[in-house]
Amino acid sequence: MRSKERLRLLLLNMKDRLATPGDVALTSGLPRYEVLASFHVLEALRIIEPVHVRGNFKIYRLTKVGEELLKALENGGEFEVNIVYKPSSESEMSSLGLSKNSSFGGT
Repeated sequence: MRSKERLRLLLLNMKDRLATPGDVALTSGLPRYEVLASFHVLEALRIIEPVHVRGNFKIYRLTKVGEELLKALENGGEFEVNIVYKPSSESEMSSLGLSKNSSFGGT
């Protein structure tokens, strides 16, 4: 199974419901270790989000971005991922050599 197909299957098994990695492993047939690793990456990319956390136990749902990604995968078309960086604090901005009024782009 190709990577895109695995991702589509994983997201499809989360559509319109709350799920744990174990739930998705059972319903998708994907190996549990693969689902767990994928969840860490998908959460960091904000494609899925935890809705309940108790210790190491988390229940997730798809975000709007996850739903859009699933739609693109289901349609079989190509998709592009754009990353927007938003510094979380002024100290983080200054460590990058930026100020609040900094802008990007050349002249």
